[in-house]
Amino acid sequence: MTLHVFNTANDMVDRKSNGDNTTLESDSCKSVDKCPQIRAIKEDLLVSPWFNYMEMEKNEIVKRARDSVRMFKQKDIEISESMLLQYPNSPTAIKFWRAMSNFTLASQILGDYTKDKVESMEDCETLSPAFQSIVHGYINENSIFDSFRRPENTSLLIDQYLRLRPKDICAEYAKIIIYLRAPLNPEKRENNLLSDFECAKLRIKTSEMFALKLRRNLGTNQFKRNVLADIYYLLGAIYVSTDQYERARNIYEKCYDLDNTHFSALYGIAYTYLNSNQEKAKGLFQKYLTMAPKCDKQYPNAYYMIASVYQTQNNFEEAFRYCSMAEDAEKLRLPFLPPVSIPMKSIMLNFKRMFEQTKLLENKTSV
Repeated sequence: MTLHVFNTANDMVDRKSNGDNTTLESDSCKSVDKCPQIRAIKEDLLVSPWFNYMEMEKNEIVKRARDSVRMFKQKDIEISESMLLQYPNSPTAIKFWRAMSNFTLASQILGDYTKDKVESMEDCETLSPAFQSIVHGYINENSIFDSFRRPENTSLLIDQYLRLRPKDICAEYAKIIIYLRAPLNPEKRENNLLSDFECAKLRIKTSEMFALKLRRNLGTNQFKRNVLADIYYLLGAIYVSTDQYERARNIYEKCYDLDNTHFSALYGIAYTYLNSNQEKAKGLFQKYLTMAPKCDKQYPNAYYMIASVYQTQNNFEEAFRYCSMAEDAEKLRLPFLPPVSIPMKSIMLNFKRMFEQTKLLENKTSV
């Protein structure tokens, strides 16, 4: 079955540019469902699943447009040290454990600091391990940062600390991390706070300035390179969330150039090619699958992405095969990771059910 999807907005522009000022019948209807021809097609049992599928894709695009940073937000993950220690051979569990240990240490140091100011180098010596722990924890696993408990004046303490130690990379990056992960417009009121998109632009500017500062004095310092790779990865995520895919790709590539074992950056590069070069996207996702451990939180996602590429190419056999591999990968998912909830999963599973339903209806009508 072949479907033709028309973009009525572009169609009207083309017709008007040729001097045609007539109106399509569907345009004269307040709702497409009130147009007899379209309603008849949508009610066809063989065609209606395809309309439902296209409607779902459209709703996902609208949802993304309304919340430009939705993809950058993380789900809360409830996790314990005892749970992580059950998986000593899992690279993912080890990263989570390291992150949790670092965030716990930072929380203890900041909680034990009883002064409300940073006034001396001695104060800096006391607080420095906390900022180092925040950065090390974040680089290991940023998704559990929101569970990190810290005093409300942490950012103020960092500002005062940086006046005494302006070249401290960990303190500066810790400040940026706290800023980046702060809720967007937590007390949103009309006309007195920036829009989500404007907030994203400010975050991009802050991250870019810090990356530029690091790049100027990078040298061979491995820790600086790790921090720069991490800030690049964060920047890429913000660019993706604001639909700036070329910039995201450029930043992800810089991240991967700094660390060619950074399989998450490779995943990001692949994602940015989904609309512009599907074959390249597919190849990069497949490369990611050879590099990343099967316990990685994005592992099933890559299979769903490849499945979606095959689906758009009308290679349904391969699409469903990769969809099945994604479902198998989910069965191996570590229990402390949230369920896969990316749009491509919903789209592919609904498409798979729709396809099976259509085939069943075709068989019934042919009898």
